[in-house]
Amino acid sequence: MGKSSTDTCCLSLPLKLEKWQEDRLAKRFEIARQIYNTLVHAELKRLSQVKRSQQYREIENKIRALDRNDQEDKKELSLLYKLRDDLLRKSGFNDYGFKADIKYFYKHFGENIGANVAVHGIAPQVWSAFDSVLFKKRGKKVHYKKPGDICSLRGYSVTGKSGGSEIMFRGTYIEWKGLKMPLKLSPDNIYESEMLDHRVKYVRIVRKPGKRKDRWYAQLSLECKPVIKCDPVSGEMRHPVGKGPVGLDIGPQTLAYCALSEAGLVELADQVQDIEREKQRLQRRLDRSRRAANPNNYAADGTIKRGVKLTHNKSKRYCILQRELRYLQQQQAETRKRQHTELANYLLSLGDRFYVEDMNWSSLARRAKKTEISEKTGRYKRKKRFGKSIANKAPGSLIDILKQKCESLGIPGVEKLPTSLLKASQYNHQTGEYTPKPRSQRWNDMPDGERIQRDLYSAFLLQHYDPVSKGYDQAALQRDYPQFLQHHHHSIQRLTAKPKTPSSMGIHQRLR
Repeated sequence: MGKSSTDTCCLSLPLKLEKWQEDRLAKRFEIARQIYNTLVHAELKRLSQVKRSQQYREIENKIRALDRNDQEDKKELSLLYKLRDDLLRKSGFNDYGFKADIKYFYKHFGENIGANVAVHGIAPQVWSAFDSVLFKKRGKKVHYKKPGDICSLRGYSVTGKSGGSEIMFRGTYIEWKGLKMPLKLSPDNIYESEMLDHRVKYVRIVRKPGKRKDRWYAQLSLECKPVIKCDPVSGEMRHPVGKGPVGLDIGPQTLAYCALSEAGLVELADQVQDIEREKQRLQRRLDRSRRAANPNNYAADGTIKRGVKLTHNKSKRYCILQRELRYLQQQQAETRKRQHTELANYLLSLGDRFYVEDMNWSSLARRAKKTEISEKTGRYKRKKRFGKSIANKAPGSLIDILKQKCESLGIPGVEKLPTSLLKASQYNHQTGEYTPKPRSQRWNDMPDGERIQRDLYSAFLLQHYDPVSKGYDQAALQRDYPQFLQHHHHSIQRLTAKPKTPSSMGIHQRLR
């Protein structure tokens, strides 16, 4: 299904289910998983046939023969990649092809799933997995779903030719193939009532892991923009929007912001780290349980045996720990999203235009390719970069949430600026020169004698980006610099008073 031309927003409501309804839903989600895996198997088989074709092999041989570092070969490589992608798409590797293929499988489970849920709920998930591997190069292999891995299914709210077999919204409950599931509605919730006044495009059933059992939600896709939340007593906006530009310097763990009224440096999703430590403890317990239940799968030195087919037995305790781990992962994701949303609301109160450098998070998360030896220790340098921090903090998600909020409010929003154009970490507005600095240097020594935190200064520079000249507004930088110094010193005082701060802020460097 293509993108809708109308505004769309989501409202999640918990389902009030009995035990037999939960069991029925769990059964249908398991059937959906089997359909998913069947379609994956069929598409992998077809992909193998395409790769064995003469045309595909000729393209691959030409790609291998070219040098990726040569400029002339790069142009030819891009053409060959395009030819390969076109060949795959003509062979049925597209959204519509997968929807057509799934019709051969869902009919065996029509009593539980239905046509529209299979076509519009399962097939797009399979296509997304193949699209990421074949065209977006975000993975190396398409995997099968394990039990419990299917987390959501969607259908349409409007009855069509299928005779109402879709997942349908009925005002106070959700109906799906004879299964009526009441919604937990709050009559006093004004936001919820105003949202439900709009047309429901489609409904998605969502399963989230709980501590003892799964939690079920109905996610309604509504034809509207999100309703602005207001205070029920005063009638004012709960999250007011400020005026003026705001510069954002975002890193794997921290965010520096600079507005007309304030400047600050904060840790992203600081509550996530405690959950991460608990996850690590659970993972160690899982490893011990797995080793105790499968001693024949490990060699004498503790490594996993290679070259033989292994069988994995799961104890009752292991299954309990698995559920606890899934629950913690869900809690971590919800906590991170909640903190990102709160921070985005606060940033919106400072201004309505946001300037941030366009960061390639996927490249920062990858391990370094070059093998280097340290001059100090003589040992090999670590190849790890920022993968763990980016996975825990999800800095790109914060920018996406902020951008989405700006679009729903109809304000200028977020502008991503090329890093190579502005070089905010190198520029000095007093001298007008660019000076490269090592990543470990977290403080800038200014010509006027001031010592300024690197990220805060970058945010100050980005705040004064001039869209007309595609550079910095020098006059505005000189004008606002004294006010920025006051905001900067106040922010550093707050951070210094904290017992612990991330090392990337460089507060400990200042105190030496």
